Amino acid sequence: MTNPTEVVDAYFAGVKAGDANAVAALFAPDAQLINAKGTLVGANAIKRMYQNGLAPGAMTPSPRPPVVNGDHVAVEIDLDANGVPLKLGDFFTIRDGKIQTLTIYSLTPTDAGLFDKVGVDPAQ
Repeated sequence: MTNPTEVVDAYFAGVKAGDANAVAALFAPDAQLINAKGTLVGANAIKRMYQNGLAPGAMTPSPRPPVVNGDHVAVEIDLDANGVPLKLGDFFTIRDGKIQTLTIYSLTPTDAGLFDKVGVDPAQ
């Protein structure tokens, strides 16, 4: 899959399914994921973060229609995280069918607290 929108759709499907391996497989080896807790560098660190924070049914994203500009995709998300409603903004850069960069913005200070536990690489 090389279409940026297809990659982003697969990302949200994997998050919804709680499939950390499927989500991690979408990232380039040298990808970066930036969230309220900092920057994760490399697919292995990103994979560990998703393995630590994703479980089936734990996170249910409801992405709004994406805004696409070439290999850049922006998506506003209503996220149910274990029954807690959150608003997020995800900004993807897709290259060669892989997520090169994902920046996740928390739209409120309270929402940023989600990343205290699940937005980190547990190996660090």
